[in-house]
Amino acid sequence: MKQFYMRMGLVMIGTGLLLSGCSESSPEDAVTVYIEHWEQREYSEMYSMLTDTTKEEIAEDEFVEMYESIYDAYISDFTVRASFPDEDNDDRLESIQIEVGMETVAGPYSFNEEMVVAKNEEDEDTNWQIEWSPQLIFPELQPGDTVEFNTFQPERGQIFSSDGQGLAINGVVLNVAVVPGRMNDEEREVEQIAKGLDVSEDMIQNRLEQGWVTDESFVPITQLPEAELSFIEDLMEEIPGLTYRLDPGRVYPFGSSAAHLTGYVKQITAEQLENREGLGYDSQSIIGQTGLESAQEERLRGYIGAELITRGADGSRKATLAETEAEDGDDLYLTVDMDIQEEIVRQLDNQPGTAVALHPKTGETLALVSSPSYDPNLMALGLTSSQSEELDENEDEPMLNRFYYSFSPGSTMKPLTAAFGLEQGTLVPEDTIAVSGKEWQPDDSDWGDYSVRRVTDPGGPVDLTDALVYSDNIYFANVALELGGDSMQEWAESFGFYETIDYLYPFKQSTLTEEDGFSSDIQLADSGYGQGQVQVNPLHLATMYTPFLNEGAIIQPILDQDEETAVTWKESISAETAKWIDQALEQVVSSPTGTAHSMQIDDYSLAAKTGTAELSGAQGESGDDVLGWVVSYNRDDPDLLIAMMQEGVRSGELLDKIKKIYEFAR
Repeated sequence: MKQFYMRMGLVMIGTGLLLSGCSESSPEDAVTVYIEHWEQREYSEMYSMLTDTTKEEIAEDEFVEMYESIYDAYISDFTVRASFPDEDNDDRLESIQIEVGMETVAGPYSFNEEMVVAKNEEDEDTNWQIEWSPQLIFPELQPGDTVEFNTFQPERGQIFSSDGQGLAINGVVLNVAVVPGRMNDEEREVEQIAKGLDVSEDMIQNRLEQGWVTDESFVPITQLPEAELSFIEDLMEEIPGLTYRLDPGRVYPFGSSAAHLTGYVKQITAEQLENREGLGYDSQSIIGQTGLESAQEERLRGYIGAELITRGADGSRKATLAETEAEDGDDLYLTVDMDIQEEIVRQLDNQPGTAVALHPKTGETLALVSSPSYDPNLMALGLTSSQSEELDENEDEPMLNRFYYSFSPGSTMKPLTAAFGLEQGTLVPEDTIAVSGKEWQPDDSDWGDYSVRRVTDPGGPVDLTDALVYSDNIYFANVALELGGDSMQEWAESFGFYETIDYLYPFKQSTLTEEDGFSSDIQLADSGYGQGQVQVNPLHLATMYTPFLNEGAIIQPILDQDEETAVTWKESISAETAKWIDQALEQVVSSPTGTAHSMQIDDYSLAAKTGTAELSGAQGESGDDVLGWVVSYNRDDPDLLIAMMQEGVRSGELLDKIKKIYEFAR
């Protein structure tokens, strides 16, 4: 609440008229000039046109300060219109009707009022001056009145999982504080508080020395999750000056398990406030910083309510000048299944990686995981110095949201390349290629020492199913070369490469090449098995496997329960092509020679494609600079598709983890 007072005992808020005092030959001239100054917010010039009687009642600095503190702060726009009489009036006083319309921070307001213009008989030029009164601010103002501006914060919308569990809710937090008068030994207790709460002694001391602090003041030091209540109560037994209060706050019940999905809120920064000027934020606003809290800020935050009112000298409320009601934010009900989300988090076990789980028939997102993670409760309330240092020094980058970015997909690209070739007609699934050994380059090529390498030499001709089962780089390099660069680009685009998915959460686009296209046949060949410059977002990668279960249709992924399910995003390939790929991916798991055979579960049909993306060195070389990928789905009554990536490991190290997720979800 803010109040403004004048020496006269009145508050001035509203619209004004201004102008410099000079010789005006008629009341109309005086009012016209005054209105021009008023609309230009030229307050000193406005004051110079007032009568001597008015100037005796209010000094110029008070007049200017009043208009600046009200008009410049709370009135964004206004207009003033004067209605002049048809006949001249030579009387000493002239009454001019004015109409004022304004846009205030609390909404529109308008009024009609009379402006009295007085002739200055002592001036030989007989100029006219303004008899100013508070009613030119607001007609409701009377001597002794005040004007208040109040804001009403909306309730922020909450975020829920598919079964209604709270992911980001409006709960309570511990506001930990010091009451100076209760301290027995200030120096010792400040030291104890700093150590116990992991904050600096200087910060505590600075807050205790603020001008408003008295012995009985509640001096906030930090905020903590409600779960820390017993810790604070134990600490209070040792430190008499320490206390707490339960205040409303944003709470994230699942903590790190959903941190990158929900994100967190925090008090708005000066830069954020400047960038959102005119959007209803103020310096105390809470705003989403990351995750859905940021991506869906407009939907979640609601709209601030406000009012301009007058109060009498006794503090009683008199008149409401303008008001807008607060509008609560919308709740978000996600499709995320927190049981699956938490199981994936357990399997990744804080190792750097990411995973997306979809229902391949409906497109519902069942999990979005980035690992390692952080506690959004602590981020929202404020990290201690050691917590901040720990996050900054963690080489696994727990603050990095990996499912937002795009990565080299490795061999998980091969089913897509196969689909491109089958649809183009350059690939016949029964046809084989016969390449001996683990290295290959085209005959009569100018590749020099470069060759495509494969992990396993099958020892004979390879068809499409064999190539997917063995994950044969050489086979898919040939498929890409047969397609050609232009066709490879066109088919990739038909699968959504270079496109932003219409989704509740923003993601990086997937790209096949850089802007100039394929630089060589080597790059084209490498792209066929997910190397080269191919970069794929995890959600997009999972989505691109849905046509193998939907007769060729790529299903639109969704995250909001209000969105329609089972919507076709793209008619990508034929049902025949989809069936070929699906059956081959089943062999990747069921065949003893399949790269994902260790995932096999009795009486439970799974399909999968493994992939290890080499980030440095030659293809096929062992090393730690790799990304291990597995994309998989269950085939009988399919309801779960998982794309998982872990940094620094090969795909084989993910198979047991993914198998456990399917066993858990059955």
